[in-house]
Amino acid sequence: MKGPVNGGLNARSFPIYATALAKHHFELQEIIRRWGFPDFWGRRPGIESLFLIILEQQISIAAARAIYRKLRTSLGGLSARRVRLAGPTQLRTFGLTRQKSRYCYELACAVMERRLSVDGLKNLGDAEAIEVLCAQPGIGPWSAAIYLMSALKRIDVWPPGDLALRRSIAELFPRMNTAALADSGDRWHPQRAVAARLIWHHYRCSLACSG
Repeated sequence: MKGPVNGGLNARSFPIYATALAKHHFELQEIIRRWGFPDFWGRRPGIESLFLIILEQQISIAAARAIYRKLRTSLGGLSARRVRLAGPTQLRTFGLTRQKSRYCYELACAVMERRLSVDGLKNLGDAEAIEVLCAQPGIGPWSAAIYLMSALKRIDVWPPGDLALRRSIAELFPRMNTAALADSGDRWHPQRAVAARLIWHHYRCSLACSG
């Protein structure tokens, strides 16, 4: 089953895609049998989501969202103009590290100077959109893939280096060397984002049960 390139995943279509993909992959069948389908989550397309993804790097989601709320409240909203006017020094007073302050500032400048069109990403293919995003300081393949998956609802992108996916895939395939698979998700092409959402679901549910 071939899925749409852009915007193909939503709360209604995800279980359909997941069921179809699981017919060909026993490990996904087992996830659905054991845990059911995950709630479909997403982000609003735009620079705010990119700011949040930058903040989420290497810290907990809860900590990142706390900084995000403080930043949004302090600036009276998050936009490229407001972040650029604040500048890296002021951004650090809201809890951002030196690096993340610079990354957010550089992203805001790129948008204000029309070197980057966040809205225009929806018109690009997956590889091209990821390449454009990765040209920005502080946005790597993982961050770019997360944006495409969550904000643009792309169906065949994969976040390389994701620790939760890496650990769960190693658990799902205990007799395999899964390093390459965890970095590419190629087993589930051309619906890798569907598989990633299921495997994340497995990770969260397993963690909750073990706790």
